[in-house]
Amino acid sequence: MYTRARRLRSTLALAAGLTVLLTACGGTDDAASGDAANSAPKKGGTLTLALQQSPQSANPRAFTDTGAVYVNRQLFDSLVNQDPETGKIVPWLAKSWEINKDATEFTFHLREGVTFSDGTPLTAEVVKANFDDLVANKAKVNPSIAPTVSAFTEASVVDPATVTVSFSKPNAPFLVAASQTGLSLVAPATLKLPWDKRVDNVIGSGPFVLDTFAPGQVTLSKRKGYDWSPGSVRHTGDAYLDKVVFKVVPEASVRTGSLESGQVQAVSDVPPGDIASVRDNGLKLVTRPNPGLVWGLVPISARKPLDDVRVRKAIALSVDRTEVRDAVLSPDFKPATSVLASTTPGYTDLGSVVKHDPTEAGKLLDTAGWTRSGDGVRAKDGKKLSLVVGWFPGYTASQKTLELIKAQLAENGIELKLLQQTGLQILDGLKQEKYDFFWTNGTQADGDVLRTSFSGAPPNYYRINDTTLEPLLQEQVATGDPAARNKILAQAQRRIVEEVVYLPVFEQTTVVATGKQVHGLTLGAGAGLNPLTPVWLS
Repeated sequence: MYTRARRLRSTLALAAGLTVLLTACGGTDDAASGDAANSAPKKGGTLTLALQQSPQSANPRAFTDTGAVYVNRQLFDSLVNQDPETGKIVPWLAKSWEINKDATEFTFHLREGVTFSDGTPLTAEVVKANFDDLVANKAKVNPSIAPTVSAFTEASVVDPATVTVSFSKPNAPFLVAASQTGLSLVAPATLKLPWDKRVDNVIGSGPFVLDTFAPGQVTLSKRKGYDWSPGSVRHTGDAYLDKVVFKVVPEASVRTGSLESGQVQAVSDVPPGDIASVRDNGLKLVTRPNPGLVWGLVPISARKPLDDVRVRKAIALSVDRTEVRDAVLSPDFKPATSVLASTTPGYTDLGSVVKHDPTEAGKLLDTAGWTRSGDGVRAKDGKKLSLVVGWFPGYTASQKTLELIKAQLAENGIELKLLQQTGLQILDGLKQEKYDFFWTNGTQADGDVLRTSFSGAPPNYYRINDTTLEPLLQEQVATGDPAARNKILAQAQRRIVEEVVYLPVFEQTTVVATGKQVHGLTLGAGAGLNPLTPVWLS
C-alpha cells in the first residue's frame, strides 16, 4: 500500500512540475497584449464563446446550469449587484434601499428611465408582479431561489417607483440573492406566458436581446440605448459588441483547440490540466475563486468511527492541500484556509487550523486506539479503519483529487475507498447512510451557505447534530448588521473546522480563456460572467 501511494504521489508531483514550468513560460493578459489594450475600445463585432454545457432555459428562474447563467446575465438585470472586488451590494435597477431592523422588510427605490427591450417601463408594479410570479410557480423554480420563495409573504407598492418586499422571518442574505440571475426581473409580457413557454421566449431589461435559443447554440444581439449597467461593471452606455454567440462544445480539449485555432474567441470551464497550455500558447485567462463552500469532504459523523472527533481531526490533518493544488490543479487554485472560500463575504482565515500535520494525526489515531495492522491499515477491535467516500464526476479534477487524498491518508494507515455515483444515487446513498464521506462544494456569494449546508434542520442529509453550531447558523441569518453578522459567521466557521463538521480541501476556481483580441471580459461575484457591455474586440 505504501509503495502504491508513493508511486501515485510521485507521478502527480512530476505532472505538477511540468504544469509549473509551462505556467512560468507562458501567459498574457490585457496589460501585456500590446497596444490594443491601451487604445480606445472599438464598437462592433461578434464574440463567440464556447460553453461546456448546453443552456437548458432562457427563463432565469428555471435552471442554474453554468451555460444558462452565462446567457441569462446578458438578458436580465437585477435590483442590486454584488461588487466582485469588495463583496458589497451596490445599486443597479434599484438606486437605493432600506432594511428594517429584523431584516424582514426591504424597500427598494427604483432607478428612473429603465425599460425592458419591448419598451415597457420598469415600475414598482412590475417588481411586485415578478415576486408574485415566483410564488405562483414556487414548485418549479430552481433550488437556489427556493428559500427566498418559501419565506416571501408579499411585495407591496408604495408608489410607482418604490416597492417593499416582505418575508415571514429574518432574511439577512436576501440582498445577495436579489443580485443573482435567479431573482432578476423579467418583462410583464414574459410573466403572462405559461412557464413552459418561457424556455426560448423571454424579454428582459439587459444589454442584449435573445435572437435564437437552440440546444447547440444561443445567439444574442446588442440592445441599443441600454444605459443602466451597475457601477461595479465600470461601463456606461450600451454594449460595444453587436452580437454574442454561445456555442456548445462539451469536450474540453475541443473547446481549447477551437480557441487556439481562432474558431471561437472565448471558452468556459477550462480544466486545470489545460491551463498551462492555454497560457503557453499566448492566450489569456480570466480566473476567479468561486465564493461559497470550498471543495471538501463532509464526514457523516453519526457513523462510527467518525463519531469520534479525534478520528475526524486525524483525517483532516493527514490531507496535504498544497500538494493537491500543485499536483492536481494549478497555481490559479487556492488551498482551502477555511470552510468558506476567501472571496466569500464573511470569510475568516483559519489557516492555522486547516493544516497538514501527519505526525499529530498519527498521535490522535494512536490515542483513539487505532493501531497499525499487518497490511499497514490501522485497526481497532478487529475492524479496519476503512472508509467510503461517495462522489459524482461533476467536476473534472474530482477523481484525481480524491485519488491523491486516498494516497495521503494511506500514509497514516487510513484506507479510503472511492465510490463513484450518479446524482440520484448520491441522494439515495445519503438518505440511507451508505457513505462515510461525501465530496462536494457549493457556490454562493454569501456566508449563509453554511446554514444551507450544515444546519441540523431537515433534510439534514449529513446527520449533523451540533448544538453549538446550530444557534450560530440561525442567528446569522437574522442579523442585519454586516459587521455583527460576520462575527457570527466567523464563529460558525471556526466551529465547523475545529470539530471537522467539514474537511475543506481547495477553493473552486472559475477559469475562462480568451483570445488576445478580447478585452474587458470579467467575472462577477458569483464567478459567472459579468454583463458583457464593456467587452470589445481588437
